[in-house]
Amino acid sequence: MLAGVNDGREQARELAALLTPHREFKLNLIPYNPTGGRYQASERATIERFRSELVRRGVPATVRLTRGRDIDAACGQLAAKAA
Repeated sequence: MLAGVNDGREQARELAALLTPHREFKLNLIPYNPTGGRYQASERATIERFRSELVRRGVPATVRLTRGRDIDAACGQLAAKAA
């Protein structure tokens, strides 16, 4: 989830509308791990509002736990560091 890029309520509504019928999908929302690029991670509260909007519209959604972010070893960070 990228702050201000794909984490808005309206985007959650649009996504829910695209994923019809809802029983065919389960979304795993992935918080962005900073890599020193131009994007920032969405705030936890923003991700939760996004997830809640999906669930309210019948789309099952979970938020992936982040691990290793504090030591730059989370998904995407190791590759960015090597480049």
